[in-house]
Amino acid sequence: MKDRELRPLPGPPGREDGVERWTVDAVEDAPAGPVARLEREDGVTVTLPLTALPGGLREGDVLAVQPGADGASVRVLPDETAERRRTAQARLDALNTAADDEETAL
Repeated sequence: MKDRELRPLPGPPGREDGVERWTVDAVEDAPAGPVARLEREDGVTVTLPLTALPGGLREGDVLAVQPGADGASVRVLPDETAERRRTAQARLDALNTAADDEETAL
């Protein structure tokens, strides 16, 4: 799949490789059409038309956003997305196990 081009957005300096990681917070319908709400590494939220982003985008996906002379290149990072999902699930499992232990102690 070809990377999509976006206008550069003002924001924090990127990583050493010049690529920022943004997370898809939500995909929702809006009056002007479907949009994605993205969270940058600095916590700022950006809303963009879904048509300006790679196809098949899902909540929780990690995107590589790299500024360029003609705009920003955006691509999904499936390995980083999978790792973040595994980490989040492990945290949830640990919390649920702790909650179960506390309930039995009562």
